[in-house]
Amino acid sequence: MAIPEKIGRYIVKSELGRGGMATVYRAFDPSFDREVAIKVLPREMLHDPQFRSRFEREIKMVAALEHPSIVPVYDVGDEDGQPYFVMRYMTGGSLSDGIEKGKFSVQDTAHIIEKIAQGLAYSHKKGIIHRDLKPDNILFNDIGDPCISDFGVAKLAEASGGLTGSGVIGTPAYMSPEQAQGSEIDSRSDVYGLGVIVYQMLSGQQPYSADTPMGVVVKHITEPVPEILHVLPSLPRDVDIIIKTAMAKDKTQRYATTIDLAKALNLVAFGNEGNITYSSNTGLGKKPGFNSTVTPASRGKTGLVIVGIVLAIAVIGFFLLRNQLLVPDQPTATSPATEEPTLVTFTVEPTVAVTSTLDPSALFAPACSADIAFPTPEAKITDYSCIRRVPYASVTIPGDASFEVQTSGATCTFSGLNSGRQVLSCTGSNFMLIELKICTPPVLSNEDLGKCSADNTFSPLDGCCVAVPPQDAGCAVAPIQLKGCE
Repeated sequence: MAIPEKIGRYIVKSELGRGGMATVYRAFDPSFDREVAIKVLPREMLHDPQFRSRFEREIKMVAALEHPSIVPVYDVGDEDGQPYFVMRYMTGGSLSDGIEKGKFSVQDTAHIIEKIAQGLAYSHKKGIIHRDLKPDNILFNDIGDPCISDFGVAKLAEASGGLTGSGVIGTPAYMSPEQAQGSEIDSRSDVYGLGVIVYQMLSGQQPYSADTPMGVVVKHITEPVPEILHVLPSLPRDVDIIIKTAMAKDKTQRYATTIDLAKALNLVAFGNEGNITYSSNTGLGKKPGFNSTVTPASRGKTGLVIVGIVLAIAVIGFFLLRNQLLVPDQPTATSPATEEPTLVTFTVEPTVAVTSTLDPSALFAPACSADIAFPTPEAKITDYSCIRRVPYASVTIPGDASFEVQTSGATCTFSGLNSGRQVLSCTGSNFMLIELKICTPPVLSNEDLGKCSADNTFSPLDGCCVAVPPQDAGCAVAPIQLKGCE
């Protein structure tokens, strides 16, 4: 098939790859003077009349993912009725290219998986599951950092009825058992795919092989996870445990998040879990969860405004005091002639005239009555389970809430979204009472930010200051009682 000269405004330079899901071209964007990659979806996907609107909606949602470990989507369009989207051109090749050159060390594998895990966890937080995670979809930039590509494409194909009529979309070698069987999937399906990639990076081969793609799918569903130590006996035994946990047939037995998988691999590779969150080293700031202390931007702005007001009053007071103390000396016969005009004209009288009528109390709103408080979020325990004799509680909190575990020895991790609520997996010792702080802080306008003192928070609904520090506004501590496991 001939390579098109242009797609939209983009000048096509070469073909980068072709598959059943799409054809990828390297192109030049004259509007921004940069090289891009254009993925053109096959015309076979257009048999669904609703596909075009679904495509645009889903790809725009994916384009909103802003994370250093995710290849950004620049543009969406169609050429002669054929949909396409435009991505950053990644010059460092794919992880598949790297695997072809040889096996990765445990340390190099951990470095790459750490970054990929953060990008996946961030997308899962946004409610987006990759569904087609594989080395071909992990690309490297010009400084060697890995990025995930093709978010949402498998979901689009699945929604349009599939290309083969099977109704199951994905790559057989990396497909989780539940995805292969057409069952409902969640973020743990990506945990499975990441586990397969870890196996392949360390061993140089995929865990399952068969004469046909369907044969590979059947093995993912039915056969035990192969022991990587049979291929590489020199690996630490914990690596085998990590892979088997990530690739457990029962998704409830897997790591709850990709972050948990990355931390376990870091512990083997470097002796510590590393400081991994949704956005470590991303410049995006911490996201809710993973025991991170979340400070919403509104709280920071409130503090800055208050500090600014205090500084302004202090400066005014300084000049007022200075005007009182630095009374110009009367000129004497021995004083230089140039000093008199300097002392006379250097005056702060205009400032005194303006600020002498300032009433500091006018800067703040009135205090609220004692019965006024901020609404606080609720945590609901939905399930209990025991995994390898370790107790777990499944907890849901509001979708926009942040959370922090305040009990030593306990953890709560984000594991997905359900009906708009975050689902957390909390664990600790038998019968432990976990104190989980959850917060949905009030959203304040710039005008409201400085209306209260540092130990109060403005209530827009009531127009007054609630006697609660900004860091505690809209927060509640929920008790999570674990059960015992025999």
